[in-house]
Amino acid sequence: MSRIKNFTRNLATSYIQLGVNVVYSLVSIPLILHFLPKEEFGMWALLVQLIGYMALVDLGMTSAVARLLVDHKDDRDNGSYGSLLKASFLVSAAQGFLVLLLLFFAAPGVASLMKIPTEQAPDFILLLQIQGVITAFMYLSRPLNLILYAHQRMDLQTYLEIFNLVASLGLLILFLNGGNGIFSFVYANILTALIGPIYLFWSCKRLGLFPQAGEWGVVTRKQFREVFSYGYQIFLFNLGSQLQFASQTIVISRALGLESAAIWAVGTKMFNLLIPLMVRPYGAALPGLYEMVARNELHRLKDRFRSIVQLTASLGAFLAGGFILCNGLFIGIWTSGRIVWPTLNDSLIAVWLFVLSLQTTHCTFVSVTKRFGAMSYVLLAEGCCFILLALTFGNRWGIPGVVACSIFCTLLFSYHYGLRRSCFFFQCSLKTIAIDWVRPSLQLATVYTLIVVSVWLCSAELEPLWRLMLHAMVAGTVGVVLFLRLGFPPEFLSAVKPRLPNVAIQLLSMLIGPRPARSESNL
Repeated sequence: MSRIKNFTRNLATSYIQLGVNVVYSLVSIPLILHFLPKEEFGMWALLVQLIGYMALVDLGMTSAVARLLVDHKDDRDNGSYGSLLKASFLVSAAQGFLVLLLLFFAAPGVASLMKIPTEQAPDFILLLQIQGVITAFMYLSRPLNLILYAHQRMDLQTYLEIFNLVASLGLLILFLNGGNGIFSFVYANILTALIGPIYLFWSCKRLGLFPQAGEWGVVTRKQFREVFSYGYQIFLFNLGSQLQFASQTIVISRALGLESAAIWAVGTKMFNLLIPLMVRPYGAALPGLYEMVARNELHRLKDRFRSIVQLTASLGAFLAGGFILCNGLFIGIWTSGRIVWPTLNDSLIAVWLFVLSLQTTHCTFVSVTKRFGAMSYVLLAEGCCFILLALTFGNRWGIPGVVACSIFCTLLFSYHYGLRRSCFFFQCSLKTIAIDWVRPSLQLATVYTLIVVSVWLCSAELEPLWRLMLHAMVAGTVGVVLFLRLGFPPEFLSAVKPRLPNVAIQLLSMLIGPRPARSESNL
């Protein structure tokens, strides 16, 4: 029962955080475009993606410790839990120092590599160095996040993220209005970064999640080898994912210029918000899946994972349809016409979103089983292939060419290999997992695509605002009904019934219909 409680609580708070993030984006982007030229905004978007690459300095250690803590959290007496935390604190401090050194000394070279205009290069270098200090400081509090994650209290981390978003928005408005220009971003980040560690430490202390006296254990060479061995696979995994999924701004900036990078950053803002919306159920379920593996509950693991695969794919189909209907129209109205975003971009990104919804569960399931196989190398090959193709076709076909390269590489590498890994682990045929598990999601995608195309064509003569309102209404009504009716796993309803009002239960039952749950043990 505690698993269900943790899952629903973590999922609910994560969606609240996404809602706050949407509000943050809705307010901040027009504000930024009002105070800053597009080139400066593009420079900040590029800098943020470059900072994201500093996560690779972690070498997979954070994820490795988080996964191993789940295995040891129920048995603190032998000291494994405490010694893992001690190792994590030591490694995090070293990583933070390394990040600081890298960004301070590499900033001039990065500015040259990214072809930053000469008049903007000094600001870019200084911004990168200041953000490096902030990032290095934040490394020190990472072990506190791991403790909450291992005990399935991600909701407490989410509360901190919500506070940071609200505080950052207020500070950003204050600094931009005060004439601080592009440096407003780092000033806001400094103030919010100071509060996080205090809150996280207090939360862990209040819940009694720190080891007691005599439970801290001793950091051993064997333990470090275990963490580094597992962390090495995660590092390669993250490197490939970073190259494939978080390099678009860098590629577009180099191939098409900073203004195109700014257009990409604004045009894909909703896409970047939809991705976590799609994967949050899986993320909330992961600690529970880790426990099932640790306790050898393989039958329950298969049932739960199958449900999550269908739910994620159905969310991908639903969100992709809404993205096509609304994103381009919204961008034009939101930015008062300053950003032009063609329908072709939305269509290709929607296809990529659905492909990612099919790929992500199988691709990351290797972290649940701790059997990576060649997945890390496959992702690395995928990322390198994407960079080479995107630089080639980005120059020729612009943003659509870059997105098409992302779709091609995802299908060819990680999706195909991830499917085969899941087939091997569960001893199922490729057809069973690739088709049968997601058949409702594929039906949803087919029906919804026909509706989206029809609505788009029929509303072509309307004014943009009225057209957006119509499209949003279709996505919010027809899309939701189709999602619940065709794509929502019915077994989830029985799991969450005790936590829903009677009216909500009756409404969901009516929309979902009489379909029986596939297994009563999956949750």
